[in-house]
Amino acid sequence: MEEFQTIASLDLGSSLTKVVIGRIVGDYELEIVGMGVYPSAGIKNGAIINIETTSKSIIEAVSDAELMAGQEVESVVVNVSGKSIRSMNEKGIIAVTNKNRVISEADIVRVIEAAQNVHVPADMEILHVLAREFRVDDQSNIRDPVGMTGVRLESEVHIVTAGSTVLHNIDRSLESSNLYAMDRVLSCLASSEAVLTQGEKDLGTAVIDIGAGVCDIVVYIEGGIAFTSTVPLGSSHITSDISIGLKTTLEVAEVLKKKYGNLNPEQIDPTSKIDLPPISGRNARSIFHQELVDIIEPRAREILEMIDMDLTKSGLKSQMSGGIILTGGGSLLNGMDVLAEDVLGLSTARAKPAALTGLADKVASPEYATAVGLIKYVGKIHSMQERIGRSGMDREGWTTKVRRWMQDNL
Repeated sequence: MEEFQTIASLDLGSSLTKVVIGRIVGDYELEIVGMGVYPSAGIKNGAIINIETTSKSIIEAVSDAELMAGQEVESVVVNVSGKSIRSMNEKGIIAVTNKNRVISEADIVRVIEAAQNVHVPADMEILHVLAREFRVDDQSNIRDPVGMTGVRLESEVHIVTAGSTVLHNIDRSLESSNLYAMDRVLSCLASSEAVLTQGEKDLGTAVIDIGAGVCDIVVYIEGGIAFTSTVPLGSSHITSDISIGLKTTLEVAEVLKKKYGNLNPEQIDPTSKIDLPPISGRNARSIFHQELVDIIEPRAREILEMIDMDLTKSGLKSQMSGGIILTGGGSLLNGMDVLAEDVLGLSTARAKPAALTGLADKVASPEYATAVGLIKYVGKIHSMQERIGRSGMDREGWTTKVRRWMQDNL
């Protein structure tokens, strides 16, 4: 892939609003030229609940990223998450009608459209139609059938929908920030682009993005997306438990979680203590480190058990030879990977965005997986648009279809 225009991503998280500016260089590398981060005040459990405060967070994060990159941002690729996300697996079938029976990009578009011809509730919109595999006549497990010969083309797709209100609120927040969305992408899909290799997708791997308000799940089987889900709990719920249990502020609780949180019991000295600062007229006090762990562990385990319920429901756990990849800010909690391996019963590792240059150190952390993955995702779409353009498919109306074609073949 040739170097192309700079792209800005916007990760609307329940805790932080992140903006990353970068450009794809070569086939795999992403050059980071700017980033900005600002606390999220209008987002809860992955959904916008206050347009004004969300816009303020966006403006501040974009401003910092623009200053670092030395250029203005007018459009962003933005993530979509939250409890409104729904998904389903569907099939489509068409006849290959051209004279030579050679499958073209146009046939791919038609078979994907056939598969997505399903009933969608009035309050929902299709966000993605993601191809799992194609079949040509009696041949199955085909990733890219373009150029093959056959009389019948079938597709298995994974359809992701999102609440219309959720998408409308994102658009309104961007409009209030003098921005527009060049694309909207499912959070876990973006995260997987940042941390998974094609080999891991082929092997069968699940990516779990542990955010502040929700946990996003995506499962790849034989290279294609087979399952997506959102668990309505995240690391902010652990912070809330600490605040209530220790009768301290959320700000102090967040600091305690990040500095002293640990899910490895063998690493905790039973005699060690943690000093708590004075608040609301109360004197400073000390607690045993184990008290903090006893608050954190049950909630972390509950979150992972809910994730395990979704993975079990998918019926795909036995096919996940690549195990579990944890990412997102919540994965940074010490021992989260160890506990996840115990609860989920699969090999587990923590991952951060890879193949970065430029200001890579600024975003080389699991909490930036979504923001980085958004740019990589759009980079793939750009590459496919170039491919379709060279093939002469540039008629009016094809642009949207081509974008979906690219999404279907990640």
